[in-house]
Amino acid sequence: MRKRLWLAAVLLAATPVQAQVDDDAADAPAALMPAAEAQALLAQPLPVDPAARLALLQQQVRAAQSLEQRGRWVELLAELAQAGRTQPGAEGWVRQYLGAEFVWGSSGKALAAADAFASDSALPLPTRAAAALRQVYALAQGRDRGPLERMWTRAQGLVQQALAQVAADPVATWRLQIDRLQVRSEIDRWDGRQAEAVAALREAVRLSQKWLESARAGGKPLKDPAVQEAYGWYDGSQGMLTYALVRQGRAPEAVQIGRTNLALWRAGQITDALGARWHYRLAQAQVASRQYATALENAQRADDMLQRAGASPASHARWLARQEQVRSLIGLRRWAEADAFYAEFLGSLPADSLARERASDWRLRALLAAKSGRVDEALEIVERLHRSRVRLYGDAHPQTQEAAGVRALVRLLKGDMAGAWSDYQPLFVALLDTPGGWLDLDMAGARGFVLGLAFDEYLREIATRARRGDRLEPAWIDRGLQVADRLQTGSTHRALVDASARLLAATPALRALLDEEQALRTAAATRTSALNASLGDEDRLRRRNNSEETKAELKALADAQRKQRQKDMADELAALREQIRQQREAAQSAREALNAQRERIAKAYPAYADLVTPPLPAPTALQKLLAPGEALLVVHPIEGATLAWWVAPGVPTRLTASAVDASGWAERVTQLRSALDLGTARPTALPIAGLHEVWRELVAPLQPGGEVTSLLVAADGALAALPFAAVLTAPDPAAFVARRMAVTQLPSAGALAALRRVTAPPVAAKALFGVGDPQFKSTAPGGRAALGAAATKYDAAWGFSYGDIPPLPETRIELQALAKALGANAQADLLLGAAATREAVLAAPLADRRVVAFATHGLMPGELPGVSKPALALAPTGDASASPLLELDDVLTLRLNAQTVLLSACNTAAGEQGGAAMSGLVRGFFFAGGRSVLATHWAVETASAAALTAATFSAPAPRAEALRLAQVRMIEGQLGGGRWSHPFYWAGFALFGDPSR
Repeated sequence: MRKRLWLAAVLLAATPVQAQVDDDAADAPAALMPAAEAQALLAQPLPVDPAARLALLQQQVRAAQSLEQRGRWVELLAELAQAGRTQPGAEGWVRQYLGAEFVWGSSGKALAAADAFASDSALPLPTRAAAALRQVYALAQGRDRGPLERMWTRAQGLVQQALAQVAADPVATWRLQIDRLQVRSEIDRWDGRQAEAVAALREAVRLSQKWLESARAGGKPLKDPAVQEAYGWYDGSQGMLTYALVRQGRAPEAVQIGRTNLALWRAGQITDALGARWHYRLAQAQVASRQYATALENAQRADDMLQRAGASPASHARWLARQEQVRSLIGLRRWAEADAFYAEFLGSLPADSLARERASDWRLRALLAAKSGRVDEALEIVERLHRSRVRLYGDAHPQTQEAAGVRALVRLLKGDMAGAWSDYQPLFVALLDTPGGWLDLDMAGARGFVLGLAFDEYLREIATRARRGDRLEPAWIDRGLQVADRLQTGSTHRALVDASARLLAATPALRALLDEEQALRTAAATRTSALNASLGDEDRLRRRNNSEETKAELKALADAQRKQRQKDMADELAALREQIRQQREAAQSAREALNAQRERIAKAYPAYADLVTPPLPAPTALQKLLAPGEALLVVHPIEGATLAWWVAPGVPTRLTASAVDASGWAERVTQLRSALDLGTARPTALPIAGLHEVWRELVAPLQPGGEVTSLLVAADGALAALPFAAVLTAPDPAAFVARRMAVTQLPSAGALAALRRVTAPPVAAKALFGVGDPQFKSTAPGGRAALGAAATKYDAAWGFSYGDIPPLPETRIELQALAKALGANAQADLLLGAAATREAVLAAPLADRRVVAFATHGLMPGELPGVSKPALALAPTGDASASPLLELDDVLTLRLNAQTVLLSACNTAAGEQGGAAMSGLVRGFFFAGGRSVLATHWAVETASAAALTAATFSAPAPRAEALRLAQVRMIEGQLGGGRWSHPFYWAGFALFGDPSR
């Protein structure tokens, strides 16, 4: 029987692996001086003599940092930066002050000071470059693109000049290079280039690790100032990376990084200041993973620690900690607490424009007001915004669609379903009907959070009405199915987009089209930003012209002067309005050009479009794709209920809502899998009531007809991990679904459109290509193997040995039996043992094989350090720098013509973290050319697995029906002589894809 993959990690063996979006390169990992010495230094008055004053200031800065007196620390750094601005080392003091002011003090003050330092031509170039980069970083946290782009251009020029000047100084060079990479990642974030942002920060981590290793050469202790500075940059880059990973949909890796650094804090290896920040960094990753309770605990602890350390309410660090508290409370649906906390948070902010701009989010204010019973207040907020955006941008702009979506949520909470429905429509068109619309609305951050709640509330409303027995409009039912499908698809979408990078590199024509699409998207954003700036200017002019001060000024003028002045003001406003008209037309043209480019990409490369902007067909379109005897069941659990849609040809789409919700099914599925998986528990009685409950709650109310012989299931959350073939249609131990109909799983309903849009190519000439029984014991020196791009670091930092993975000799038997059943040549068609490497798979000619089989361990995101995408574990080579994992990126570059891809490995069909319907690995194999994927729900037993796969692949029937016939033969004892009749032996395999091929 297959053993579960052994995992081990020693969290404190060395410095933590990879990690960053908050900013700071000034915190030290350990105390700098004894408390009594630090207090005595801080009590000393500053001397008048400039040199003595500068020397004492440096000591007092270290003292305040040692005592974790952040407020005093920022004040002293400000004085040090001013006093020593023209002295050697000024660049470090200025950069440290600006970072500290932004993180711990006033972000608005940091922005103003950065501009002053960068603009002072009397200062050394490295100092000006550092200040310019800090200014761009601060501007990137705001909402005005115009000054951001201008200052970024200035910063790049200054950095280039400064790098040439400090070329002989490696520390000064590292400092500027890492700082530039951090800021570049923020520019990439602004432009929606999430993969590029992550890549920039990984490079920043790499450079800071190199700097840290250099600083510690010769055994220097952590408290050495040079080591402290290097560690500060390392930690800052890690922190920014965690935020970038979450935006890219890779929260498991971000959670892993956060937990590792908090382990270092608990062990006393880093300061409380860094520990506080790692608490809120971890909290934001946990919010993205919907771990709201633990996220709230970590965010609250961070805020408490920051407050005790003297961090200002207007500081970047306090804002990050408090925003995660708000989001966690909302995720826990503790609306009153979230509302009160958010109000207190906003009220605590001083007159700091940047802090207020970041913290005061109209979406959150409207949502919390509505959820706290102040619906009229919420409606007033959102209607004012919606009217303004219609006037400024028109109905079809994403900004207007966003406002309509939030107003729909508020109207829904008010009980106005008709009004809410009219508002949901533009949002549905933008996000469900428009390719790339999800990207245009940038469904991340506060926008993605609130609009996600708007979708959740819509599903909750139709579930409530269905539970009451209300009549639902067919359009409401159809849109509900599309919303559920979009939410299911979204969980693996970003990982697939990220993984497509290698594919694009191998397809220059597609790469060129996408580069043009990116340029058009940037142009559209730039023109919208310019329009926003002009609209702001118009508002200021109107307020100036109508102000009491202007009226008094005009009244004091002579008639002729007053008339001329009034004419000049009117002409100025008229010219600006003409400019706005032209900018509005330019912005609209840019969006039209962007949409046209997307249509060209979809037409030229439909498979790629299916991968990164998957179709969301309406139920009527799905009905046309289904053959007689087929039906589609879409299941979407939410809080408080579970929705299920039944789509079949020739009949209206049906909807039912079960009272068992997401958490209820999670508990039930865990119990059912425990009872069915004999590999992890003692044999128990078949859970008849539990298996029948699934049918009774989700299928029976939909009145499935006896004519259905092939059922396609697109289930979300825990239900994706349930083998539906083992569900009972009646409270009878023999009434398995498999006896009545073939079952095929889909990653989403929309995947059916992609699978059936393309005519299948001619059947491949050869029967099989198989990979199994990899030799995990590394042949590299030291017995270690790589686990990704920075695998040797993973090995050093985590103490994980790839060679310790249990061998899988039984998979050799399975593949040899399959080769015999298909008439393949086991010697020529199988890669086994040490030959089962990633390199061998990538080099193999797979386009002429009908079946491609992988019999090895499957890894899900987060199961190994740094593994954030699904992968298959293969044999390492002698090259310790090469990864032995066949990752999603690799799968997308394969060229298959396989009727079936077999993944006979642990966990490959068990569903993904975060409640995704299934692993993106399966969608990756679809893209590569596989028509169906046969995967496993649990570690299968060797002999029964070999018999079942051989019977399935040798049967002269469509794959889904062939699998069903093999399962029924096991149930009835025709295969295995009765010893394999328990669902453990036959229900572990799940077929994904098109059942008819």
